[in-house]
Amino acid sequence: MSVLRRALAAGVVAAVMWTAVAAAEPVTIGIAQWGRHPQLDAVTAAFRDELGRLGFVEGRDVAYQVEVANFDTSVLPQILNKLRSTNPKLVLTISTPVAQSAKQALKGAGIPIVFAAVTDPLKARLVASWDAGADDMTGSSDQQNADAVLDFIGKLMPSLKKLGYLYNPGEDNNLSMRDRLKAAAPAHGIELVEAGADNAADIPVRVASLKGRAEAIFVPSGGLMQPSIPAIAASANQVELPVINSAVEVARDGIVLAGFSVNYDRVGRDAAAIAAKILKGARTSDIPPVRVGRDDYTIVVSARQLKRHHMAVPPALADCKCVAE
Repeated sequence: MSVLRRALAAGVVAAVMWTAVAAAEPVTIGIAQWGRHPQLDAVTAAFRDELGRLGFVEGRDVAYQVEVANFDTSVLPQILNKLRSTNPKLVLTISTPVAQSAKQALKGAGIPIVFAAVTDPLKARLVASWDAGADDMTGSSDQQNADAVLDFIGKLMPSLKKLGYLYNPGEDNNLSMRDRLKAAAPAHGIELVEAGADNAADIPVRVASLKGRAEAIFVPSGGLMQPSIPAIAASANQVELPVINSAVEVARDGIVLAGFSVNYDRVGRDAAAIAAKILKGARTSDIPPVRVGRDDYTIVVSARQLKRHHMAVPPALADCKCVAE
């Protein structure tokens, strides 16, 4: 082979190698997170970890662009448009407000959306049913099983008959949980007593309104209630009402009596499994949204709060290994 031919051959090989390298450039995955919170952070971390385990290695196959809204709806269009400008292969939206905003902001962009930590994607009008995704969206729900919640509360407080439900009437996920608790409560011998608050300033008043009407307060997930848990707990302490929260961290810290939480690691991993299918060519409409299993929960009971409310670990939870000192 002549020098010229060898040079040409080498050039062709180099060109092929360069094309292969260029083709292997990581694709961008956008992540829009409602705010910094242990549950939401767990979703993001598990999503990235699981995608890596499924073969989409960060830095080699995928690159992440993460935006956090800090629980501020006014910035959602801005961060979603920023993600759109990066030409992502798909966008993960964490929480109901973010997913709802993304459905509008990314409409017609041809970008698949995977939601996570959305309590009721049907009520939020993200998908039409649990049997199929929408043309632009599907995902992983953190919908709590109402019977499981009430069963736990019944074990924790066997004599409880009236349960306060503190919620934001402006959040679809809170309304969905309210409706499901109301439907399930009679079978547990419990009456649900509602207290709605649509801003943080009203929370102490609404908590105080439950004095004499309820024996404990259950707090759902959501953009208003979870960041307000310290204020909720302080107000509840003033009227001697124990608080059961839908996240466990504050129970572990002794701020509320108990936490009954969806396994958000599972929520993130389920979202990653869906994303992997999309990255391999599947359509969102062909992938039904998923929910956590009936028993896929984490429970924590605060020993400090048990003592404060003159309670002991009930026999039904004696072997739960869930009491945090």
